[in-house]
Amino acid sequence: MNHHPKVSIVTVCYNSEKYIEDCIKSIMRQTYDNVEHIIVDGGSTDGTLDIIKKYENQYNMRWISEKDNGMYDAITKGFKMASGEIYAWLNSDDMYMPWACELVAIVMEKTGIQWCTGIPCHYNERGVAHNVPRITPVFPRNFIRKGYMDGRVATFLEQESMFWSKNLWDKAGHVLAQYKIAGDYHLWKEFAKYEPLYTLDSVISGFRIHTGQKSGDREKYYAEAGQLNFTKTLLSKFKIISLSIVIHSLFTRTQRIRTKRYLMD
Repeated sequence: MNHHPKVSIVTVCYNSEKYIEDCIKSIMRQTYDNVEHIIVDGGSTDGTLDIIKKYENQYNMRWISEKDNGMYDAITKGFKMASGEIYAWLNSDDMYMPWACELVAIVMEKTGIQWCTGIPCHYNERGVAHNVPRITPVFPRNFIRKGYMDGRVATFLEQESMFWSKNLWDKAGHVLAQYKIAGDYHLWKEFAKYEPLYTLDSVISGFRIHTGQKSGDREKYYAEAGQLNFTKTLLSKFKIISLSIVIHSLFTRTQRIRTKRYLMD
C-alpha cells in the first residue's frame, strides 16, 4: 500500500437531518489529513441537504442527491466515485472517533493487512459512547465465512468500525447491491473468502442505537441473511460459537493488532 494512503468514506442518507451533522463533524475532525468524504443522498425532503451544503467547502467532501434503489445501491454508487486506497462507509447516524482514519491508515500501510475493525461500542441517542467490551474481540475467518456472525449464532460484526482496501472491494464488493437490508452480512462473508479480519486494540467508531433505525427491523434482516439450519440452531441455542470467540479473543495473537507498536515507530 502507498505511503500516506487516502481513506475514502461513503455516507448514504435520506431525510437524516437529526444525526447527519454529527456524522459530518466526526469526519471533519479526523486527525488524519488524507480523507475524502462522499455523501450519497437519496433525494431528501427535510433539512438534510441544507446541512450538507453548510459543510461542503469546509473539508474534502463531495455529494450527490438523486433517487436510488436502496441503501446498498447508493453505497456502491459512492464507492464508484472514490479515489482512495482504503474504503469504509459510515451511516449517517454514526460517528468516528477523531483518531480512526489515522490509526487505520498507519496500521494498514505498515502491515499490509486488507481488512480491519476496532473494538466495538455503542452510542446512545445523544452520542454518548457505552457498552465497550472488556477484551479485544477477534473473529475467526472461518466463522465469518460460514455466516455465523449474524446476531443469532454469534454477535454481529459492527459495520461502522470496518475498513478495507480498494483491492478487496474490487474482488468482493459486487455482492452488496444484491441486498436491501443485510448486505453488510453478505459482504463480510465474501471478504472472508479472500482475507482474514484483523482487530485493532482501539475503539474507532460506534453504533448509535435509536428508535426508527433501519437495522432495527430484524425480521427483514434475517429474511435476507437466511434461515437457521439445524446445525446453526444448535450452535445458537448452546452459545458455542460465542464462547469460542471469547476463548479465541483471549488467547490468539494472530488477528489482534497492538496499535501502540505502530504508533511509536
